Parts: sequence; C-alpha cells; structure tokens
Amino acid sequence: MNVKDNYTLLIEKLDSFIRKFYLNRLIRGSLYSVGLILLLFLGVSLLENYFYFDSGVRKLLFYSFLLVSVGALGYWVFTPLMKYFRLGKVISHEQAASIIGDHFADVKDKLLNILQLRVQAESNSTQKDLILASIDQKSDKIKIVPFKSAINLGHNRKYLRYALPPLLLLLIILFAAPSLIKDSTNRLIKNNEDFKKPDPFSFVIDDQDLSVVQFDDYPLGVKIEGDEFPNEVFINVDNYQYRMTKVAVDSFSYRFSNVQKETEFKLFSSGVDSKDYTLNVLKKPNIAGFDVSLDYPAYTERKDEELNSVGDLVVPAGTNINWVFNALNTSSIKLAFSGETPFDAKRFDDDLFSHKKRVLKDQSYKLYVSNESLPLSDSISYSISVIPDLYPEISVEQFQDSTDKKLFFFVGDASDDYGLTSLSFNYRIKHEDDSEEPLQTIPVKNPDNKKVRYDYTFDLNNVELAPGDEVTFFFEVYDNDGVNGSKSSRTGTMVYSVPTVEEFEAMADKNDEKIKDDLSKAIEESKKLQEEMKQMREKLLQEKELDWKSKEELEKLLERQKDLEEQFQEAKEAFEENMKNQEEFTETDENIMEKQEQLQQLFEEVISEEMKELMKQIEELMQELEKDSALEMMEEMEMNDEEMEKELDRLLELYKQLEVEKEMQDAIEDLEELAEEQEELSEQTENEEMSQEELQEKQEEIQEKFEDIEKQIEETKKKNEELESPKNIGDHDQEMENIEQQMNESQEQLQQNENQKASESQKSASEKMKEMAQSMAMQMQAGEMEQMEEDMKALRQLLENLVNLSFDQEELMDNFGIVEINTPRYIQLVQEQFKLQDDFKLVEDSLQALSKRVMQIESFVTEKVGEIKGNMKKSISELEERQVPKATDHQQRSMKNLNDLALMLSEAMNQMQQQMSSMMPGSQMCNKPGGQGSSGSPKDKISKGQEKMNEEMKQMLENMKKGQGGGSKEFAQMAAKQAALRKALREKQKELQQQGKGSKELQDLIDQMNKVETDLVNKKLTNEMMKRQEDILTRLLQHEKAEREREFDKKRKAEVAEQFKREMPSSLQEYIKKREAEIELYKTVSPSLKPYYKQLVDEYFNSMKGN
Repeated sequence: MNVKDNYTLLIEKLDSFIRKFYLNRLIRGSLYSVGLILLLFLGVSLLENYFYFDSGVRKLLFYSFLLVSVGALGYWVFTPLMKYFRLGKVISHEQAASIIGDHFADVKDKLLNILQLRVQAESNSTQKDLILASIDQKSDKIKIVPFKSAINLGHNRKYLRYALPPLLLLLIILFAAPSLIKDSTNRLIKNNEDFKKPDPFSFVIDDQDLSVVQFDDYPLGVKIEGDEFPNEVFINVDNYQYRMTKVAVDSFSYRFSNVQKETEFKLFSSGVDSKDYTLNVLKKPNIAGFDVSLDYPAYTERKDEELNSVGDLVVPAGTNINWVFNALNTSSIKLAFSGETPFDAKRFDDDLFSHKKRVLKDQSYKLYVSNESLPLSDSISYSISVIPDLYPEISVEQFQDSTDKKLFFFVGDASDDYGLTSLSFNYRIKHEDDSEEPLQTIPVKNPDNKKVRYDYTFDLNNVELAPGDEVTFFFEVYDNDGVNGSKSSRTGTMVYSVPTVEEFEAMADKNDEKIKDDLSKAIEESKKLQEEMKQMREKLLQEKELDWKSKEELEKLLERQKDLEEQFQEAKEAFEENMKNQEEFTETDENIMEKQEQLQQLFEEVISEEMKELMKQIEELMQELEKDSALEMMEEMEMNDEEMEKELDRLLELYKQLEVEKEMQDAIEDLEELAEEQEELSEQTENEEMSQEELQEKQEEIQEKFEDIEKQIEETKKKNEELESPKNIGDHDQEMENIEQQMNESQEQLQQNENQKASESQKSASEKMKEMAQSMAMQMQAGEMEQMEEDMKALRQLLENLVNLSFDQEELMDNFGIVEINTPRYIQLVQEQFKLQDDFKLVEDSLQALSKRVMQIESFVTEKVGEIKGNMKKSISELEERQVPKATDHQQRSMKNLNDLALMLSEAMNQMQQQMSSMMPGSQMCNKPGGQGSSGSPKDKISKGQEKMNEEMKQMLENMKKGQGGGSKEFAQMAAKQAALRKALREKQKELQQQGKGSKELQDLIDQMNKVETDLVNKKLTNEMMKRQEDILTRLLQHEKAEREREFDKKRKAEVAEQFKREMPSSLQEYIKKREAEIELYKTVSPSLKPYYKQLVDEYFNSMKGN
C-alpha cells in the first residue's frame, strides 16, 4: 500500500508538472498572440486609414486579419488551454521526466528508471512485488524533489516585449486620435459598404427628427465639423438652390416657410455634398370654420341670429348657443369653459363637430384640436359676454302744489332693457300710535314698451288723514324677465307727515307772531320810506339836474320798496298757511271764518296790481330819468307808500282783533269740551267704573287742562288791552275760581274714597264750566253787536259828509266856470277849494279809524281816498296857476271819486246790516238769496243791473231832448250806479284770475264801463253812449250764458264720477314737454347699432334726463 502511495504521489506530481507546462505555454502563447494580433490590427487599420481601400481590399484585409488572428489564437492559446484541461493528446510521463531531468540532472535517470520499472512490473508478474518495492524505494528518494519548480512562469516576462509595445501604441492612438482606429475599423467591419475618403468638413443637422407641423415654419440649423470651415453653404430644395444664412463660423440656418408637404433637401458647399434628407410633415388639426346659432329668449323679442366664424359673443342671459365646427385633420375637439371640466364636442360627421350650451353668466372658453400625431396641438380662446337682464330703472320728480300742500304731481320715466309689465303707485298710512294700514297699490299704467314716461297726481285730500298720521308712497315697476322671473324696482320712498294737533297749534302761534311782527316792521319801513322820499324830493327841487348820486339813491329806495313788499308777502303766506291748516284740522266758528276770509281779501289787495305796474314802469324809466320825471315818480311813490302804510296799519289792527276773537272762541270751545269730559268723569266716579288711582289721574288731567284754559284767557286779555279799541270780553275770574274750588274738592274726596261726593263736585264743576262758556259767548256777541251799532252810526255820518262834499265840489266847479280869473271872487273860490280839501282830511281820518274796526270797508276805499286827495291837490295847484280848464278836469275826477266812495261805503253799511240781522236770535235772513255764481255775486245780477241802468239812461236822454232833467244829481247817481257795476265786474275778473281763468273780454267790458262813468261825471249823454251801453249789455249776457254752460258741464261731470282726476298744471305740462323735446332733439339711434351699443346710447340719454 505504501508502495502504491509513493508511486501515485510521484505520478500526481508529474501530472501537476504537465499542467504547469501547458500553463506556461498558454501564457507565452497569449503574449505572442496579443503582440501579433495587435500589431496586425494596427497595421491593417493604419493602412485603411491612410489609403481608404475599396471594398475588396478591405474585405481581404479584414478576413486575412481574422484568419491570422484565429490561427495565432488557436495555436498559441487554445491548444495549450485544451491540453491543460487534458483535452486532446498531451506529453507523456517519460517526456515530462526528460524535461524535469533537464532541470534536475540527478533525478532524470532515477525518474526514467522508476517509470521503466513500472512498465516491467506490469509485464513481469513473477517479480512484480520486487519491482514494486524497488519502485517504492526509488520513489521515496526523489519524492522531495519539487517537479513544478522545473518550470518558472516568471521567465515569460521576457515575452512581454512582443505584446506591450503594440498595446501601448494602440492605447496612445485611442487617446490621441481615436478616429484613426475607430473610423478605419468601422470601414473594415462594414467592408460591403462603399466609403469615400472624409471631406475636409461635414454637415451636422441640429434636429435629427426633421419633422414639422403642417403649415408651420421649420428652422433648419446646420453645424460644420472638420478641419476646414466653408464661407457659404447652399441647400437644394426641390431642385432649387438657396444660400443658407450664416449664423457663426461653423453654423448656418435656413427657414422652411409654411411647410405643407414632405420636402427633400440636400446640403453642399465647396464640392462637399451631404446625404439626402427628408423633412417630414405632421398633418395639423385645424378648424376651417364654424357656425354659431343664437337662440335668444323669446321675451327679449330679439330675432335669432346665425353667425359665421364668430367666437367672441355678446348675448342676453338665457341664450341657447349651438356651435357647429368644420375641422380638418382632426380627430377630436375639446371645449373648456371657465370653471368647468373640459369635454369633447360631439362628432356627427367625418369633419363636423357640434356643441350646445345655455349661457347665464360671463364665460371664457377654449377650443383644443387634436389628432393622433398632435394631441392638443393648438387652442383658440374666445369669450362670451352675457348681458344680464338688468333691474328696471325708474325715476320720478315730485312737484307739490303751491296752493294745496296735499296735492302732489309726479312726473317720471321707467325703462328696462327688454320690457316692462306693470307700473304702480303704492302708499301706506301710518297712524300716530304706530299702527299701519295695508299697502294700497294703484295701477298707473300698463307699459307695452321698453320705456314709458308717466305722470300721476296724488291728492291726499281724498285720503282720510288724522293729525299725526304719516303717509309713505313710492312708484314700483316690474320687468318681463323670462329667465330669473320678473324683477321690480322702486323709487325712493317719499313721506308726507301730518302735524299733530299740538304741532298745528304751535305753528299757528308762531305764524301769528310772525304776521304781527312782519306787519309792524312793514309799517315802520313804510313810514321811513315816505320820510326819505319826501326829503329826497325836497333835495331834488333845489338841484338843476338829476345827477348819478341822486339816481343811485333812488335805486336804493326802489330796492327797499321791493324788500318791503317781500316782507309783507311773508306775512301773507303765513296767514294763508294758518287758514289752510285751520280748514283741515279744526272746526272754526262761521263768523270767525267769514272775518278771516275778509281779512284774506284785504291781504290780497294791500299791494294792488296798479302798484306793481307802477313799480315796473319806474324801473324801466330809471335808465333815462330826468329831474321832472323823477319828481313826478317820487310823488306817485310817496302817495302809494302812504296808502300802503294805512292799509298795513289797518290790516295789523284787524288781525289783532281777529286773533283776540279767535282765541276767545277757542277758549269757549275748549271749555265746553272740558265740561263734557268732567261730566263723563262724574258718571264714571259715581258708577265706580275705574280704580281710585285712575279716577284721580283723570281728574288731575282735567285740572291741568283747565289751568291751560285759564292761561289762554289771561293771554287773550292782555292782547285785547293792546288793541286801539279793546273788545268787551268780560271778567270771569270769580267763575274760574269757583270751578277750581269744585275740582279741588272732588280731588280731595277721591283721595278719601268719597266717590259719591266727588261725583257731585265734578258735576257742579262741569255745570259751572258750561255756564262760564255760555256767559263768555253771550258777552262776546253782545259786545260785537254794540260795536257794530256804533260803527254803523259813524258810517252814516261819513256817508252824509261825503255826499255833502260831492255837492259842494259840484257847486264850486260850476262857480269856477262863470268867474273871471283876475277877480277877488276867484281867490275866494280858491279858498273854498282849500276848505274842501281840509274837510276831506277830516273825513279821511274818520274813515281810517273806522276801517280798523269794520272789515266790510274794502281796501280799494283807501285807493279812492288817495285818488280824491291827489285830484284835489292837483286842482288847487292848477287853480293857483290860473289853469281853470285843467283844474276843472281834476275837480270832476274828485267828484266822481267822492260818489264812488259814497257808494262803496253804502254797500259796506248794507253788509253790516245783513250781518247784524243774521246775528239776531230767530233771524231768518239769508246772506245768499237765489244762490251765487263763481264770483260771489248773485247770478245775472250784473247784467240785470246794466239792463236797468240802460233803460234809465234812455229815459233820461229822452227827457233831456224835451228840455227836462239832466241835472248834476241825476248824472252823479248814474255815475255811481255805473261805478258799482264796474266794481262788481272787477271783483269777478279778479277771482277768475286767481283761478287761472282770467278773461280778456271781461277786462274790455271794465274799460268800457270806466269810459261811460267818466262821460257821466262830465255830464255827457249821447246816442253813441247809448250804443256803447247796449254793446256792454249784449257782451255781458253772452258771458253769463257761457258761464252757466260751464257750470252745468262741471256739475254733470261731478255726477258721473264722485272723484275726478286733478289735472296737472299747465306750467308743469309745459316743463315736461320741453324736457322731452330736449332729449329727443339729440336722441337719434341708428337701427344698425348692435344691442350692446344701443344699451350704451340709452344709458347716456338716461343720464341726460337725470341731470
């Protein structure tokens, strides 16, 4: 076993040697192969790099290289490698032993001997064991010899000189000039292809994709690579050559414009050509056009439209829009509306897409077109401007009647962008206790258009209002919005507040003080004006001419005159306001009302139309005024101011008297009402209908009210004492003390729960209040009757004096007609004229004092007094100048005015007699027998009076022809009658003018009557005068007939409808027409304008109307 082991170990060591032997040959072969292959590779590559062999040579070189490389690798690498793994025939153990022996000389023979012995042992079986033992012995001796060390692998380093140089050369070339190897190797590998020798430069295209969207431009960028750079480069496109744009030394560009199809091109320069290129075209999705159908809401009354390729739309809200798109090279169209998720349009044909949408608000939208090559390649943005259905617009102008604060006129406009359905007036009443009545809606108009102009009259007199009530009112309009539902707009809420009773009383007291204050100031100012006017006139008499300074002073006097009139006007307005408030909210005694109406007429007549006309003429003459004209003007102004002062003084005194009477009447009425309350409380106390505390509180309220009445009576007494002729209103202090005592006792008894006694005291107080009220009323009536008797007595005396003065003036006028101007008798007659003037001054003073107590004496009495004074003064002046004819004319005028004045006073006395008769108990006299017309005079009274007078004049004319009659007294009576008829007609004309119905025909009749009156004063009576009188009568009858027909028509209309529409004043109607005309003058809107621009135009004109 040991023998075997030593031999086996020997064999294994030999086998290891053999493997190392082949490993050594493998390493050496590898180095040979690398060196050979690399050297050959470098040689072939460099040859190809420099000589650019054709395809055959390159193929020969390539395959020769492959063959040599394979042979070298097979012989030097693969053969040792296979034998290393004992594949194929390897060297024998004996050959191995020889090789080892070459290295280890002492071992060679031994090793060969052992191998030979082994062969012998196998063949000689008899001596096998001996041989094996010998083998084992010999093997043991040489087993320590390292066979592998016989081969030193490190000796192979010397063969690196074959492999390393070519390898290093290759690496250097690859780093320094890789193209020398790479390009040639590439051509050797691709030996089937033809390669030509590289040009000095080459073309490199920036974009290797070479594709462009159809119809777009394509910028082609080319880089130049190589050792040389050409100065210019050309491109061949469809056999057309173009020079490229030089961008840099090594960069050129060319732009393909609007590329519609695939395009082939080639680059060339300086004999160097590029390969053929193709620019590919990507079909672009495109919208060739689209149609838009606009289905407008029906209520807008706009005709539906069809638009072509219009994407930006302006449409009313609620419009249905239908798009139909015609697209090319398109597979889908997406629509993206603002605020919504994008969605695909519906495809209903190869190139047709559609979409429907109802728009309600402003939106923008985008169209995205796509195909397989270009998804979402392009987009188009549009916008939809939605015109919302705006709220209707409404405006109103409010006008309040200057004479009736409860009458309102409204003028307004309402409009909507598409149409209106209704327009109404709405009002609601809110009572003083904050309770409200239901809203009242009154249709004003049913609009049938986009715009409507309306007017409306709201008469609060037809609405039952109590003091403290508040009325809110407004106009409301509805539009025809078919999308969102009908919308409404209102005007601002307007308010009319009715003052409370306390507020009315406070207003009345304030106005009373204002009236008295304004009248007092006006009187003082009038006196100052008269004094300054007199001084100014005296100053001008001493100057030769009217200089600018005097003229300026005159102008200042005129301004002060205007201020005086304005101050009086304020007092008049305050009085009228009191009258109106009184009519609406209090029940006034009929006698007081009648006096207030008379006082109101006096207010109207203080500043007469003649005075206003005079002031107007004076202002016109101021520019060309001379001294004489200035003196005459100042004299007239002084006379007018004197008359005005007297009227104001009279008006103030009468107003104070009326104030005292009214306050006493109010106190009587308040006392009667309080007596009723006290009596009612007495019954409640007796029946114990309320608690003790409530009864005491109620009694305290009554006592407080009574104290207020006491204060009111005391204040009235003070005002009565301030009158020039205080009234007899009696002393009721004792009665008031008794009433107070009874009420105090009832209060104490209520506190002690003695209701029965308290009730008796309350009844006693109530009865005494009634007695006191009755006593005050009787004393007032008795005092008034007494005063009227005294006034009538004085009035009769004045009438007698006036008649005597008239006869004296007539007699004096006749005497002047027969006397010579240079005789003592003439001077005596002049003195008599002076005496007449002095006598009339006494009459004037008496008349002024009487007029402050008698309202029946009308204001134009003062005017007549002024005319008489003026004519007497002028007649004296003319007599002193010995101008008898002129003096006689003024004397005739004085006599005529005296007759007129006597007639006026006679009528005043008749009215006083009627008033006294009506105040007497049991009197059945009527103030208005037969009814009255609109003028306040009995119907047909003027025409009947004129007819009777015409008959008397005709009789008088016949008598004169027979030599009978024709005396001064008869003429004076006729003139007085004609003056009375003229006065009645003048009053009628004045009332009609106040109603805005003045008649030119009546004014002509007044002028004709005045001429007749003048002729009668001058004792003229002719057939021509009679014809004129007949004409006056005929025209009077015609006027009265027309008036009766108007009254009949008015009455018939009143019977048809209980309420009639208050007509808008003509001045307001004229204003409305002018305003509309101004707007329509500029408002010319072309029908071709789009709705948007029409809307802008409408807004502009609406702003014009608002301004």
